[in-house]
Amino acid sequence: MMKNQLINNGINAVNQAVNILSNEDLTVIGFYHDSLSKPTIEIEHHPKCNKYIEAGRATYYRYEGYYRFGQFELHGCRIVWKERDISRLH
Repeated sequence: MMKNQLINNGINAVNQAVNILSNEDLTVIGFYHDSLSKPTIEIEHHPKCNKYIEAGRATYYRYEGYYRFGQFELHGCRIVWKERDISRLH
């Protein structure tokens, strides 16, 4: 029963985070969650993501080929996105 409660709490956190993201005009692509980690919500890259990076609210955590991946936390959820890193094209 404990795992059911963890999953239920995660679903509630995802719901609240998605509502906040929607109010910020950020588009949710999907989410994943299990009972062992915090919920992760994937969003489309938006210029606001760059502002979050500049403000120290978000960070890049991975570089892969011509892409970089950013993340921040919101309402107990990990919010992630992928963006093309044009600086690596040169």
